[in-house]
Amino acid sequence: MLYASAACGGGNSAGTASKLEGPPEEILNQILEETKDSLSDERSMPMAIISEVTADTSQNQIGLSGDDFRQYVSSASVATAAIATFAHEIGLIQAKDAAAAAAIKDRIAGDGGYNSEKWICVMPEKSCVVESGSYVLLAVSRNDVVEAVIAAFTEAAGTVGERNEFFRFEGGVPEGSGGMGLQLN
Repeated sequence: MLYASAACGGGNSAGTASKLEGPPEEILNQILEETKDSLSDERSMPMAIISEVTADTSQNQIGLSGDDFRQYVSSASVATAAIATFAHEIGLIQAKDAAAAAAIKDRIAGDGGYNSEKWICVMPEKSCVVESGSYVLLAVSRNDVVEAVIAAFTEAAGTVGERNEFFRFEGGVPEGSGGMGLQLN
C-alpha cells in the first residue's frame, strides 16, 4: 500500500506527519497518473521515462551533488520527458528523515542546485520543490503541470511544507540565462 494510515496534521512544517509510504518510483507513478487525469486534453502531460536516481546522476537529474545524495537520500526516482523538446522533469526523493528532506529541498532550490536552464532551446515555465515528512517532490514543467503535480502530491501526502518556487519563465529571456529564451512546449 502506498499510503500509511497516519493522521494528517494541519501544519505546514517539514516535520508534519505525512501519509506517504513506500518506494519513490511507486508513489511517483501514482502521482503522475493522478496528474494526467486532472489535466485538460488540449495540453496533456508530456510522455516521460521514469528512472532511478543515483549519486552519479543526481546533480543533473535532481540538483543534488553526489555527496549530498549519499548523505541525505535513501532513494529517488525521476520522470523525464521522453522527447527533448519538452523541459519536463518530476522527481520524488525519499530522504533519510524529515530533517534530511528539509536540507534536500534547500539544496535543490539553492545556488548550485537544480539547473532549470539545462535544456537546449527550451525552458520550463516553473520549477518548484516541496516536502512532506521524509519525501521531497521536484516539479519542473509547464505551469499547469507543476500545479497539478503538486496538488496530487499534496493529496497523497495529506500535508506538505512550504513550497519553494525557484524558477519561473514567462517568455522573453530569463535573467542570467545566457540568451536562451525559446520555449517549444
